[in-house]
Amino acid sequence: MYVLSLVATVALLVVWVVFAVRAGSRLADLGRGLGLAGEGINWALLTVGCVLLFFLIVGLTYQLAQALAARHYALKQEEFLSNITHEMKSPLAAIKLHAQTLLQVGEPSLAERRRFLETIAQQADRMSALVDSVLESTRLLARKRHLDLVPVRLDLFLGRYAAETAPGFEGRGVRLRFESGGPIEVAADEEALRRVLDNLIDNAARYSRPGGEVRCRLARHGARAQLAVEDDGLGIPKRDLPRIFDRFYQAGAESEPHRRGTGLGLSIVAGLVRAMRGSVAAQSQEGRGTRIVVELPVAQSVP
Repeated sequence: MYVLSLVATVALLVVWVVFAVRAGSRLADLGRGLGLAGEGINWALLTVGCVLLFFLIVGLTYQLAQALAARHYALKQEEFLSNITHEMKSPLAAIKLHAQTLLQVGEPSLAERRRFLETIAQQADRMSALVDSVLESTRLLARKRHLDLVPVRLDLFLGRYAAETAPGFEGRGVRLRFESGGPIEVAADEEALRRVLDNLIDNAARYSRPGGEVRCRLARHGARAQLAVEDDGLGIPKRDLPRIFDRFYQAGAESEPHRRGTGLGLSIVAGLVRAMRGSVAAQSQEGRGTRIVVELPVAQSVP
């Protein structure tokens, strides 16, 4: 449609020029009547034609950009639906399998029953987390997510978070290291902070090499608290780096084994950080790891 519209515009321009040439004498009479001496009428017509052509091309280009953006977004939505369907299918299959086993086994032992029920509970939690991600992303997009910002000591929060989460990463073959830069207080929402760290650290662990290390560092730079999550993993391709915080966007090729999930994690991180009046940025080199930095305004000085 854009090409056809552009061809029609050029054709109209040609008709305009031919008309101006053939009706030269009449246009000259019109110019004298309007007080435009000599070639004045020709310059006036040329100016009007150029202005109209400029606005036509700008309008057509804008329509093309909007159409391409809408198509790109639709493709990302389709990919998202495919990914989330796949992600939900796995826990559903596990829940169904273990439930059927419990029903078919005559008298399972207490240990077997406990193992099956634990698996069912874990897979149900996994599905619940997927649903929560979709709802969180939708609320952030619609600006319906309200955060209760209260004074939070980031160094103390990070210590509690490390004690709760570090042991869970041992089974994934990734070391988790936390470094606190002294007492720092910000106005934030603890639940949102936890979700931000969960997403960033999970991403860093997923893209790390076996036996790698994920570092979470807290520091203060002037009036900003800086929380950085670093890994020594695969890194993010340079072409993908500007778009990793977009909704549904996933870096890398679709065939890569680590490329799973809904493509909502980092967009949720960016939305929550913005809601806490902060900013988030990413730095990466392919093959040398990624560093994602969250900055939040310091609430006040802490002795």
